[in-house]
Amino acid sequence: MRTPSAMTLYLAGGAAALLAASGCGLGLSGGGLGDDPDLPGADAADQTSATIGVVEDTEAGPVVSDSDGYTLYAYTGDTAEPPTSTCSGECAEQWPPALVRGGLSTDGVARSLVGRMKRSDGGTQLTLSGWPLYRFSGDVDPGDVYGQGADGTWFAMTPSGTRAEALPYGTEEGTGGLRDD
Repeated sequence: MRTPSAMTLYLAGGAAALLAASGCGLGLSGGGLGDDPDLPGADAADQTSATIGVVEDTEAGPVVSDSDGYTLYAYTGDTAEPPTSTCSGECAEQWPPALVRGGLSTDGVARSLVGRMKRSDGGTQLTLSGWPLYRFSGDVDPGDVYGQGADGTWFAMTPSGTRAEALPYGTEEGTGGLRDD
């Protein structure tokens, strides 16, 4: 029989192992096919893989998504050549970087458009057409595009590697797709 403190340690260790196995917690940890040495930034030491896919039927049209179907966005304050992320600190809390370790597969997105870049904090962030990718903390369900057009600087990415132009939910340019409910 375990004592309460031993049980607590056991559960804490299990939770830590689960978090470590899940990668960054952005839904980029499942569905991959293993390390792909041809993909920029592939690192044999990494063990978690991901899939970049497409959600066809959103309010912003077809958009790129992570393994769990959550929309991936680009920020116009970043650069694509070379891929550079300027979103950190509070920005990264609202717009978590799409981090990945290990292999990466694509479904509906040309592999030639997908890459990786090292962040200043040491993480490896996914890119599409060179643009660093992010999730939006306001997207509650897979396929949500509530970050589309936010501040006139955040845009869902299309499978062709360009930003989505449609502004969902009756919003105007510069207001983003934030819900009124």
